[in-house]
Amino acid sequence: MSTPQSDLWNAYLEAEHRGLRSERNDALERYLESFAELPVASQHEWSLELASDIVDDGASTLVRMPLFRRAILPALEAAIATRTPGAARWLAGFAQHIYKCGDLKPRLIDGSLTEHTLLLTAIEHDANDSTARRKLLDLLVRRLDYTLHELPSGVLYGHDGATVDQCREMLGELDDFTHHAQILDVTDDYFDLVAKCRFHYNTYAEYLTDRRGASCYADYLSQVSDA
Repeated sequence: MSTPQSDLWNAYLEAEHRGLRSERNDALERYLESFAELPVASQHEWSLELASDIVDDGASTLVRMPLFRRAILPALEAAIATRTPGAARWLAGFAQHIYKCGDLKPRLIDGSLTEHTLLLTAIEHDANDSTARRKLLDLLVRRLDYTLHELPSGVLYGHDGATVDQCREMLGELDDFTHHAQILDVTDDYFDLVAKCRFHYNTYAEYLTDRRGASCYADYLSQVSDA
C-alpha cells in the first residue's frame, strides 16, 4: 500500500533522475520532513534497509548529505550501539560521507569513526562477518602498499618517513593483517606482500638506529644485500 512517505520518496527519486538540482533538493526536503514524523523505530528500520541495499547489494541510490545526516547516520549509530550485526559495516560503506561532515572530524581524528575502526567494530559484533573482514583486508592492503611506495627512499608512515617506533607499530599491524588473512584462508595470496613489508619495516628501523655510514636507505639496502 502506498503511504505519504513512499509517495514522497518516489517523487524524490524521480526528481533525482531528472537531474534538476533545485527540484531534487526540494523533493528530498519534503521527504525528510515527512520521514521525521514517523516513529523512530520505523525511521531506523527504513534507513537500515536502505544502507544494506546500497553497501551490500550495490543499489545505485544516490545518498545526498541531508539524507545521510538526518536518516542513515542516526539509524546506523543507534544500531551500532546495540551491536546490530552489519551496522558498523554499513556505516563504513559511507566513509566518504563521514569525511565530508565537519562536525564529525574530531571522531575521525581520534579514530573512533574511521573506516578501519568501523570494520573492526563490525567484526567485533559478529566474528562471522566475512564481508567486513574482507573489506578490512582490502583496506589494509592499500595501507601496506602505501607504506612501501617510496622505496628505495624509505618506509612511509602517513606523509612522512617512519620512525623506529612507527616501524614497530606497523609490524604489529602486519601481524593483525596476517591474522585476518588466516581466518579468511587467503594467506598465500599475500605472502609476497607480507614478506616485503616485514623485511622493510625491520630493515628501515635498523637503518634509522645505525646507518653504518650509508648515505641513504637505498645505499643501506645495497650494503645489506652485499653482506
